[in-house]
Amino acid sequence: MIPTKYPVIRTPVSMMGMDLMEWRFISCVAHIAEGGDWATVYDIESEEQGKGHATTLLKEAKEHYESQGKRFGSTTAIHPAMKHLLQKLNIHEYD
Repeated sequence: MIPTKYPVIRTPVSMMGMDLMEWRFISCVAHIAEGGDWATVYDIESEEQGKGHATTLLKEAKEHYESQGKRFGSTTAIHPAMKHLLQKLNIHEYD
């Protein structure tokens, strides 16, 4: 676990008929689908961009799922900053 002053909070949610995990860290929220041997980020949004909230959340999520033996990835990033973040954190981007 990445030591932080604020906790990363995980909550099960249902969106568009899918059961997802909602991850929250300060101003950042991500929705992640979980399977038997995989986990995929469907969306992520930060109200305070440029403060590292998305980076911390994604690092924590990646570490969490990979420690369970799951492959961690993301749907295709539309925003260039998100694409850069996925590359920086070595998170697989699915086509």
